[in-house]
Amino acid sequence: MIKQLLFYNFRYFSRSHKFIVPLVIYLAAFAVLYATKPLEVMNTYGMTAMLTFIIAVLVAYSFMEIEDPVQQQIVLLSLRNDNLYYFSKVFFVWIIVSIMSFILVLYPAIFGFFNSSINFGYIIVALIGHLLLGFLGICVSVLFNSRLFKNRQFAVLMLIIIVLVSVVQKAIILKSPATKWVLYILPPVSLVVDRITNFAGSKDMVPLFLAFGISIVYSFGLLVAFIKLMKTKVF
Repeated sequence: MIKQLLFYNFRYFSRSHKFIVPLVIYLAAFAVLYATKPLEVMNTYGMTAMLTFIIAVLVAYSFMEIEDPVQQQIVLLSLRNDNLYYFSKVFFVWIIVSIMSFILVLYPAIFGFFNSSINFGYIIVALIGHLLLGFLGICVSVLFNSRLFKNRQFAVLMLIIIVLVSVVQKAIILKSPATKWVLYILPPVSLVVDRITNFAGSKDMVPLFLAFGISIVYSFGLLVAFIKLMKTKVF
C-alpha cells in the first residue's frame, strides 16, 4: 500500500510544477557552493546540511498544498488508514530530499573539491546529518499546511521566523545567553550543523550522536503531532 501511495504522491507532485522553485534554489546554491575549490571538508558539509534543512522546508511546504481537499477525502475514505496516508506524504518528500542530500555529500568528495583527503567515516557522518536535517525540515514544514493554518500569510511568516532563528540559534545564544531557555524549544538545526562542522574524528562521536539523537526525537515528536492534528482537523 505504501508503494501505491508513493506513486500517487509522485504523480501529483510532478504534475503540479511546484517543485520548480525549490529545485532552482537548490541548483543555484549548489552552483555557488562549488564555484571554487579547494574547500574545507566539514565546514562545507555543515553549510550543505543547513541548505538541506531549508530545501526540505520549501519542498514539504509546496507539496502539502498541491492536493485538492476533495481528492484528499476520497483517498482517505478508500484507504481507511489516516496514519499511513499522512506518513506517506512525509516519507515521499524525504525520499526527494534524500536524493538531494546524497548529491550534496558525494559530489565534492568524488570530484576532489576538498583541500584534504576524506575518509569514508566523514562521508557517513555528513550523510546522516543531511538526512536527519532533511527529515527535521519536513516535519517542521508540514505543520504549517492550509488545513491547520487557514491564514496563509501568518503561516508563512511563522515558518520563516522559525527556520531563520533555528539556523542562527547558536549565534543568538552566544550573544544573549539568557535567550537559550526560549530558543532551545526550536528545531535543533544549529546544534546538528555545529556538531557536523566541528567533527574531527572519534573523539567527537559522543556529542555528534547526541545531537543526532535530539534531532531524531524532535522530528518524530513533530511527525506524531502532525498526524494527530490532521486526523482531528476537519476539511
